[in-house]
Amino acid sequence: MRNESTGRRDQILDVIVRSYIETAEPVGSRVISRRHGLGLSPASIRNVMADLEEEGLLAQPHTSAGRVPTDRGYRYWVDSLMEPEELSAKDRDWVVKELAQARTIEALAEKVSKVISELTETAALLYIKNLKRVSFLHHLLEELVEAERLGDFFEEEPELFIEGAFRIFDQPEFQDARKIRLLLRAFDEKGDLLEILVKDLELEGIHVHIGRENRQEPLENVSLVVKDCYWGDTAVGGVAAVGPTRMRYPKVMSVVSFVADSLTEAMRRF
Repeated sequence: MRNESTGRRDQILDVIVRSYIETAEPVGSRVISRRHGLGLSPASIRNVMADLEEEGLLAQPHTSAGRVPTDRGYRYWVDSLMEPEELSAKDRDWVVKELAQARTIEALAEKVSKVISELTETAALLYIKNLKRVSFLHHLLEELVEAERLGDFFEEEPELFIEGAFRIFDQPEFQDARKIRLLLRAFDEKGDLLEILVKDLELEGIHVHIGRENRQEPLENVSLVVKDCYWGDTAVGGVAAVGPTRMRYPKVMSVVSFVADSLTEAMRRF
């Protein structure tokens, strides 16, 4: 009985998250009952929604409104319920083609930011340690790699590129002036964003930071999807997408992962 109850709970949470990502509108029990064929009455769905709210996975913006996912709800969905989305062959080919056109590290950085922002409809970040030194002293970099002293080469201040910030402010969540000011401050000062990206260098794979998990007020209304890029076996930076917590996680994670891997491959040319 417990497994059946848990399955029903997860099913309803999945429907609510996917619906809210798509519409940006709170999701009510009648909508779920009519449109998603779960075989449950609105009353039964409301009971499950109340349980999910009690667990902190859903919130009710207004007394008479439906529910929306919380940061904790998104986290559970991303970790346990989300279905991965494979990047289409067309998009993969476009990414590879765009990156192949770059003749300098700086141009490559611009291409990476462009493809992430356009494919995900979010802001794109690219963080690489000492980008200018990599660009102008790539011959020295090869010597350092051979001497296993690559870390010495990347001791100066990192550089952070931001592309497509305007895309976030088109979202309904960012019609509030205070939220806009906070996020613009984060983009301008860059320190909060760099702190997350630098810390992620310590771990391999793709990382998802959701809302208040970021623990920095300017970033409490956004999610970041981050993956490292490498020079040889050394992580030298990362690419990221920044958008509202109501982002299309399966698509964004697929794009960021593929672009980061493509950047690692493309950097071998320099």
